[in-house]
Amino acid sequence: MRKPSSPKSSQKSFLKKFISSLIWLGTLPLCLYTILTYVLSYSLVIDHWLAGFIMMTMPYAQILCFISLFYWVFQRAKRALLPLTVLLLGYSFIQRSIVFNSPNPLVKNSVKVLSYNVYGMYSNNYEAKKESLAKLKAFMLDYTADIKCFQEFYSHTDRKPYRSISMMTEQYPNYAFIPLKEDLFDKNEKMGLAIFTKYPIIHKEGKQFANSANGYLMVDLVIKEDTVRVINLQLWSMGIRVGKVTGKIRDQDYEDAKKEGRGIIASMRKGFIHHRDEMNQINRLIQQSQFPVIVVGDLNETPYGWAYGTIRERLKNSFEEAGRGFGFTLNRSPYFVRIDNQFFSDDWNIVQFKTLRNIKYSDHFPLIADYSLKKNESGN
Repeated sequence: MRKPSSPKSSQKSFLKKFISSLIWLGTLPLCLYTILTYVLSYSLVIDHWLAGFIMMTMPYAQILCFISLFYWVFQRAKRALLPLTVLLLGYSFIQRSIVFNSPNPLVKNSVKVLSYNVYGMYSNNYEAKKESLAKLKAFMLDYTADIKCFQEFYSHTDRKPYRSISMMTEQYPNYAFIPLKEDLFDKNEKMGLAIFTKYPIIHKEGKQFANSANGYLMVDLVIKEDTVRVINLQLWSMGIRVGKVTGKIRDQDYEDAKKEGRGIIASMRKGFIHHRDEMNQINRLIQQSQFPVIVVGDLNETPYGWAYGTIRERLKNSFEEAGRGFGFTLNRSPYFVRIDNQFFSDDWNIVQFKTLRNIKYSDHFPLIADYSLKKNESGN
């Protein structure tokens, strides 16, 4: 004869079922929301700044789906199929976060491209950063690369430590430079985007984005018998300083922490709006090019945002194709993000890609990649 359950055990059973039902009710919208982040990143069907916020939450939604999967495996295995399916649908997005590509041997006649945000070369803090500047300049000049692209490149003809263009052209005689934020500097100083190369440049153009301190610089250059296009860009900076918020919280200044948090959200909203307009211009340069294309620069956006998604529809990402690990590129808070990138058209094969995290002379890490033209590899 079955022993009747005690009221206490019945209460525990009811509570367990109730909690399980709540978690299931949370699992359903979570999975739908995660699928929405996939759809936006695949198709960019929503041309609105809000889509940027949604797309950036993808890794967090996937983590919650994984936790949900783990829970249901041990509670009701059939229900685990839903988060498992959602995670499998988003498997291709994992490589935006982490990759395990094997290193490839270098090939003959490959083109090495360096891209690096050099933080204005400490132009606002020279006296305190003399040693850092010396190391940064040495790296910029001496690191071996065929094409060097810099963001926030600073030059001043009247300041000996900052005769940067003259310094670089000693070894890289062909260059293009577009000064940005000219209204903030006198006539002898400039800061902006620069490209230095030993290859002949047959065309160059650049533009500062409207209502922005950033822009793009494009060159068409000749490598032996081939003409290629290189675009160096820096999109609108969202000015996200997580350290300020955490600092306010540590000091128990919660009111100011809220203000900083609201400021970050407002800045991100404005950034997504600007990125949409800025990337429309970059995409036209890519689509109109009759030459193989390489795009490098500081997107000021994570791999789950609108800018990254729209350029990835047209080009391959170098980190995803040949990188290893997480590839974080920011040398300040928040450290665990990848906002600097290199992309390439299908005319190229990528041989290797590295984030040089041992080079800590800026608030960004430099990126280096080697490319080879497919038509030259095949002997055509």
